Order: sequence, then C-alpha cells, then structure tokens
Amino acid sequence: MAITIRLEKDGYMKDAFLGYSYTTAFFNAFVPAARQDLKSFLCLGGIYFFKIFILEFYKIYEQRNFGTYKYYTFIIFISLIISWVIAFFYNKYYTQKMLFDGWKPLKDDEYSNTLLKAYNYLEYMNSNLISDERAKEILDEVKKTETKKALLFIVATIAMILYYCYF
Repeated sequence: MAITIRLEKDGYMKDAFLGYSYTTAFFNAFVPAARQDLKSFLCLGGIYFFKIFILEFYKIYEQRNFGTYKYYTFIIFISLIISWVIAFFYNKYYTQKMLFDGWKPLKDDEYSNTLLKAYNYLEYMNSNLISDERAKEILDEVKKTETKKALLFIVATIAMILYYCYF
C-alpha cells in the first residue's frame, strides 16, 4: 500500500516503494519474502519469531503459575508497536538498497523521478525533465492518496487494539 515506483536495470523492471509500509506493519516478514529480499526476510523473520516466542513463553508461564494473563495485552501492544516502527523504515531501506545495486528510474517516467527527488533519494534531477506544475500535481495526488491510506490504517489499528484488549 505504499507509493509504488518503477526502476529498471539491464532491461528488467522492478517495483520499488516509498513511504510507510502498511503491509510490513501487518504482515511482518512476509513482505520481504514476497519481494525476494532474503536478508530482510531473515532479519524481520527473526524479530517476528522472537515476538512470538516471548508471547508464548509468557502464556506458558502464566498457565503454570495459575496466573491471569495480567500483562498479555501489554506485551501484544508492544509487539504491534515494534511492527509499526519497522514499517517506517523498511521501504526506505529496500528502495535505497535497489538504487545502490544499480537500479535506476526510467528517464521518461515523470512520476518516479518526481517522487524519488521529493523523498530525497536522488541528489539531482534534470530540471528540464519535469515542469514545476506537473511535479506539484504529482505530489498533491500522492499526498491525497497517502492521507486516505493513513486514515484507513488508523481505523485498522484501533480495531486491532480493541480486538486484543477485549478477546
């Protein structure tokens, strides 16, 4: 659900992503797996399995001691916060890694070039490539769609918190 741009290298085209990674916030390590990013998959998978280990360890501890799961909701909330924080950084890491590996935006792709410049991925850009009016239109359009996504994410987040608090 992030902003998708197209990059190319040696005649192959691949999607790169800008902004907050909503899918990473919800699906954790499955996002790098789908993007065939092994290093990130192993890292995020390790964090995900560590979170699951802590949750299950706490459940077993409480069951053995006839506890009431007093801190279970708090632990789940902390694990959600960790996922949301990782989602802030994953798309930037992934796109910067692609650019470092030699992937470049298409020369005639106004959309990708404008967004890469606006998000400070490109240090320079040919000013003749895109007019200022067109760049403003692209950025306004992206801002509107990202605002809608953010509101939807907030609603989904509240639903997740309420679900974990009451069930």
